[in-house]
Amino acid sequence: MCRALHPMKNCTPIQHAGFVGLFLCFALISSGIAFAQEKQPNITIKIHKKKKAYVGKPIVWDGSELLMLRRDGRISILPLESEKDYKRVANGFRPYTAAEVKARLRKEFGSKYQFSATQNFVVVHPPGDYNVWAMPFQRLYERFKLYFSSRGFQIHQPQFPMVAIVLKSRADFDRFLRKYHDYDPNIMGYYSKISNRIITYDQSNGKGTRGSGWFFNADTIIHEATHQTAFNTGVHSRYADNSRWVSEGLAMMFESRGVNNSMRYHSQSDRINRDRLIALQHYCKKDELKGKLADIVLRDDLFRSDPQKAYAMAWGVTFFLSEKMPREYQKFLKADAKRSNFRQFTSKQRATAFATAFGSDFKGLEKRMKSFFEGLKVPVKKQVKF
Repeated sequence: MCRALHPMKNCTPIQHAGFVGLFLCFALISSGIAFAQEKQPNITIKIHKKKKAYVGKPIVWDGSELLMLRRDGRISILPLESEKDYKRVANGFRPYTAAEVKARLRKEFGSKYQFSATQNFVVVHPPGDYNVWAMPFQRLYERFKLYFSSRGFQIHQPQFPMVAIVLKSRADFDRFLRKYHDYDPNIMGYYSKISNRIITYDQSNGKGTRGSGWFFNADTIIHEATHQTAFNTGVHSRYADNSRWVSEGLAMMFESRGVNNSMRYHSQSDRINRDRLIALQHYCKKDELKGKLADIVLRDDLFRSDPQKAYAMAWGVTFFLSEKMPREYQKFLKADAKRSNFRQFTSKQRATAFATAFGSDFKGLEKRMKSFFEGLKVPVKKQVKF
């Protein structure tokens, strides 16, 4: 879940260490799971592997591998063949406090960075103003919460302090990314469901709010913080097999000031993601959207084969549903967040879930969407402000 260097150039998600295994190992697990999702033991355990101790709550165990939820919100996949291989250290499970998370991050990143805590975030950032680096994340959270609560969606309090890391430079960011399998030099930031962290970098070349690059910082923060907030407040399920169009569409919708700051900006033009609309109208003129609604709803293949079109469609579908079918869209999100964890979400199941909320006439709905996109006026480009 990432944001690209150029607004018209997108990227496929980085396959973080363990991310593929998370669903390959558990998507098709039979009912013989020792720790079923309905009966997760509320205990804290310790496992020693390769001279390192892992402490956390067991989530799922299939007899050979264990998914452990760590006290800082990270997920670890550990080999575990017997209950004798772990030690029970406490009843219940207590996440780290913000102060504890900050202390651990200080050990990890050292004295070259500043560590700031807000009500819901711990932010690692270059030395500088708290209001420049830390508060944008908290403001996005508050606006996200207001947007959904005003629409009857119950927002849960995050279980963990949410960690956001803003590295000093592109070079530092690139070095960090090379730890992962599918390094993409075009991305500007990402949120990982495995680490539960946002990683990005200072795109203003050290100028803070003085340089135009700060507005790229702002766009990236909004996109990735939307992902992180959605997965930590119950709008999306962090442990489910998620449809890309749902999560990416919502994050791109929040990039628009009329969505992420709806109390101040009220017009529909303020809710439009300008770059995505330009792309959609281009595809409409070339008649390249035919059948793409079903493609993006039923599978994620388009994000790999034609990511630019996939991202444009993801925003377009989400924006259409939120504008023209808002009650149905909220009902769809609530049902989607309640799906079973660690189970494959098949194309057939995706079709059924979508049809239950919006009807099964994909062709008719796609025609309505195309007409809607063509009728929208491209707004003047506006800079995001926190």
